[in-house]
Amino acid sequence: MRTEGRPFLLTALCLFISLLLAINIFIRCIPVRAHASEAEAAKDAEWAARVVSVEGTVEARRASETTWSPVHLDDTYREGDMVRVGENSRAAVVLQNGSVLRLDQNTVITFVSADREETLLLRVIGGSIHFFSRKPKKLKVITPFMNAAIGGTEFVIKVDSGGSSVSVFEGSVTTENEVGSLTLTGGQSAFAREGSAPESFVVVRPRDAVHWAIYYPPVLDFQRHDFAVRDHGDWAADVGRSIESYWENDIASAFSSLPKTSDGILDPRFFTYRAALLLSVGRVNEAETDIARALEIDPLHAPAFALQSVIAVAQNEKQKALELARKSTRTDPVSSGARVALSYAQQAHFDIKGALESLKNAVRLSPGNPLAWARLAELRLSTGDLDGAMEAARQAATLNPNLARVQTVLG
Repeated sequence: MRTEGRPFLLTALCLFISLLLAINIFIRCIPVRAHASEAEAAKDAEWAARVVSVEGTVEARRASETTWSPVHLDDTYREGDMVRVGENSRAAVVLQNGSVLRLDQNTVITFVSADREETLLLRVIGGSIHFFSRKPKKLKVITPFMNAAIGGTEFVIKVDSGGSSVSVFEGSVTTENEVGSLTLTGGQSAFAREGSAPESFVVVRPRDAVHWAIYYPPVLDFQRHDFAVRDHGDWAADVGRSIESYWENDIASAFSSLPKTSDGILDPRFFTYRAALLLSVGRVNEAETDIARALEIDPLHAPAFALQSVIAVAQNEKQKALELARKSTRTDPVSSGARVALSYAQQAHFDIKGALESLKNAVRLSPGNPLAWARLAELRLSTGDLDGAMEAARQAATLNPNLARVQTVLG
């Protein structure tokens, strides 16, 4: 065994570590020059919520302002600030106590100051929120029909003109108003309308209420040139513009660019594209309607089966997902997207080798598919193949640098 190079390597390693320590000390000694005064910095530390996800149209109105402004990642909000989520949109925020709130479309909330017990107060004016925390936190939710004191780790609350409902998945939640109160534990739900005490009711599949909060990974590589106006009509131009916005992560424009009506459209690809767009913001029920319409037009439309497989994976229906993904690949043996969908179903069954093989076939069939390359990079990274992951991620970034998944893998 050769050992003559070891002293040099050890010396080089020691020098490198010393350099890192010196840089660290140097950075710590540099006076921090913030973009705000010390008073403003202290004020920044008082934020009630930080935005960690924005999909579609999400706006906020700060307590000191009268107009609504777009919400961006990492924006922070304080006492009195309001956030509203538009149609076909969703968002997620982290509260100062570490809890996560996922906000459904058409939801409006206000962050209220902490009370004397330092309990964080949240006012839900309308819509639906999903609350999750690894540990029970001090949180009180105020709605027009009842309030909820949280002692649990996961629940969903919905508010509309008819009343307020709460479903608890884990932990406990005490609901109350001026008429009465009711404490719920895991698996229980309650509803209250104006002038009535909270009443328990049975929900057969309570988690169906939060399907909108699930992440449905994209698998289909839609391109503008797939919808040539001369072949499909005027609606194809709208779809083309929508696809461009979709690949630029401008979900709001992608939706607004779509044709106002689907009447007269007999191309199944339109419905699978719109279904994929709906899934990107969690609108699974609407997406399933479009998928059914696509299969009604073409019972052997492989992209529809691929999307159904993705939905099944996300909802933990593993066997169903695998069967649908295989059906998609059988229906269209040269579909790259079908193999991307199959990789998710295989991974759900812990068949990593099979998933990798499916993705290698996906990029072979369609070398210009950025989703396939990004997915391959993601899976290679999970298996510790850093070089292979970097190579695939760079290829995906070359094809579409706007893909958030690519930038995550590269990071």
